[in-house]
Amino acid sequence: MTKSHDWAKRNPMEIKNVQKFPLLSEIKKKGFLQMKLAFPKELADALKLCNWQRVDQLLFEYLEVGAFLRTVLDQFHPYNTTEHMIAIRDARTDEDGIWHDDGSRHFAFTWSFNDDPELEGGELLFKVKNSTECTTITPPAYETLTVFLTGEYNYEHKVNKVSRGVRKNLVGWCSTEA
Repeated sequence: MTKSHDWAKRNPMEIKNVQKFPLLSEIKKKGFLQMKLAFPKELADALKLCNWQRVDQLLFEYLEVGAFLRTVLDQFHPYNTTEHMIAIRDARTDEDGIWHDDGSRHFAFTWSFNDDPELEGGELLFKVKNSTECTTITPPAYETLTVFLTGEYNYEHKVNKVSRGVRKNLVGWCSTEA
């Protein structure tokens, strides 16, 4: 289920004019960035137990203004709304994704909790719209945060079918709503 966070207390114009975004120029170079971002213990424990309700609750907390994950994402682009979901793709039921650009969202992120040594497939493909060249990102290691630009910057992406094992990510989107 997709959940939305509304930061109505913050004016989007104020955000654009006040904050500096040290990673925005870096992400614009190739359209995405990856970094190791350790899970807080309580999240790691909830993931290990497959307690999805607790994982979802913790993501809401981490995406609050001034909180752990929000502080990391704030370095990329001004935004005032986030959405997230838990994405689990199992080879037994998975299919190829389609190219899409995530609409008017500024950027998207995946935070990997892949722990399946048998995982094959499930690559994230990323390209400039209408280009034939794309970058293939293999399913990242546990605790890897991948942040990437969306349609607003003329990028699109898709996820290949998981052919073996299970691909597990926390995924989200960041945008500005008036």
